[in-house]
Amino acid sequence: MKLSDKERKHLEDIVKANKWFTFEEAEKKIRKHWNSFYSKNDDYLSTQRRQLQKIIRSDIKGTYLKINNRKPTTTDEEWFKQNAYKGWSRNLFSDNKIEKLHVFPKYDYLFKENEQSIVLSALDDEFDDIEKSEMRDIYENLYGTPGKGKTKYLMTEPYLFALKHEIERREYPTKTLSLLPHSPKEIISEFNQSNFRNNIFTEIDSLIDDFALKVANEVKAQQLARNVELDRYEDILSFLRTWNDIFPQVINLASLEKNNMFKQFLEAKSKLSKSFFFDVKENVEKEKLHSKYSFNKIAKISDKDLKKKIKNSIYSFESYTLSNLELLMIEDNVLSNQASNIRHNFSRFLYQYLEKNNADNLIFDALRNAGIKDI
Repeated sequence: MKLSDKERKHLEDIVKANKWFTFEEAEKKIRKHWNSFYSKNDDYLSTQRRQLQKIIRSDIKGTYLKINNRKPTTTDEEWFKQNAYKGWSRNLFSDNKIEKLHVFPKYDYLFKENEQSIVLSALDDEFDDIEKSEMRDIYENLYGTPGKGKTKYLMTEPYLFALKHEIERREYPTKTLSLLPHSPKEIISEFNQSNFRNNIFTEIDSLIDDFALKVANEVKAQQLARNVELDRYEDILSFLRTWNDIFPQVINLASLEKNNMFKQFLEAKSKLSKSFFFDVKENVEKEKLHSKYSFNKIAKISDKDLKKKIKNSIYSFESYTLSNLELLMIEDNVLSNQASNIRHNFSRFLYQYLEKNNADNLIFDALRNAGIKDI
């Protein structure tokens, strides 16, 4: 199928709008820490070249086979997790072999229009991907033939950004929420005394209150982590306000406020300023369980069955609550990551803005003190 002139022009606009990296260039970027201050000998990420190529190939093939398309049975919660950090996996059966495919999440919403996660390779011809093959032709006509040797992966900055996050997740896996519900054994142990029926409400309340306190500590820790990013925003804003008063001909907030990047910076700061909140609703749950296990309703239930029912009720409540908390924390982590990238992009813009306005070393020293050290 031949592309129309309009379609080809659109692809050319995309090629021109993006910054491109050969595999060798991307590999060097991947090994460096996000902040060069912490990068020692480019050893932040150590995934071997062959494994990197395997991850890219799997992503290309999985994307071509559309394993990252949403299925009708996928819940909103699962879909959010897949897009935020989990990605999509599927086993491909062919020639008596099983090939594990994985498409990792992309973050194109962090970049400008037409800046997209794209990787070009020899697989494009193999899969008869006309658009990507055309993109490579356009690129080579504009910039020449990229790369050396057999590995001729060519990727955009958004794709490299997503790839680096994927490698980081694999080398430094983290669990969003470390808190676990009370184990069934722990719950049962609270009702082992011979007269446990007389103290059911007390023990139920004690377990739920203990759980609620632990959740509150998790929420507090999440807020403290968000405050770290918020403080970085405050440092930059403080720098701008201070030097706007001292040197308005170099830093002019009135003109900056018309800039879309600064508006985006302020919007992100506003979102970060809102408290991270999660309501366990422990009192609602206690009232519900008090009613469910009132004396009249449990009179004919054996001790063994009663303990089992209480255990299931408390364990289900805590597990459900933690699932909701984890989802909220994932959303909050995405917000913080977005804010971090917006801050980085604005910092780069601010550095260039100051250079353009002929800022002196004193102002650049103050900028570094505000946390903008490497652009």
